[in-house]
Amino acid sequence: MGFTTSLFSGFTLTSTTLYLTLLYHQRARARQAAILHQQSLILNSLTDPVIASELATMEDENYSGGLREGIKDYRLEKATLAERWKDGWNRELESTVRWVQGFNWREVREAVEGRARGWSEGERRA
Repeated sequence: MGFTTSLFSGFTLTSTTLYLTLLYHQRARARQAAILHQQSLILNSLTDPVIASELATMEDENYSGGLREGIKDYRLEKATLAERWKDGWNRELESTVRWVQGFNWREVREAVEGRARGWSEGERRA
């Protein structure tokens, strides 16, 4: 392979890598901007009914997914059995952690040391 062939091969590889990297970065930023715009519209529609009605009729081809179908009204649904079990587990775990954090370990240590002293003194007497 000659010098010229190596030079052009290296240039081609470098420029292709650079182009693909920049293209990926540009498309990722465009997608991120679209997602952020969609999320801000959805969050604003929770407080402004005018935006909510506009979202229901929006036909913008830059955004895909839930915007075209409109926003459904918020409903409070009953928690499933698994969710209630998880909530109970979390409450139990939280109370256990609070108990451990509030426990006076110094008293336990002093009590164990006192028993150990009593046993060792009892062995000496015997």
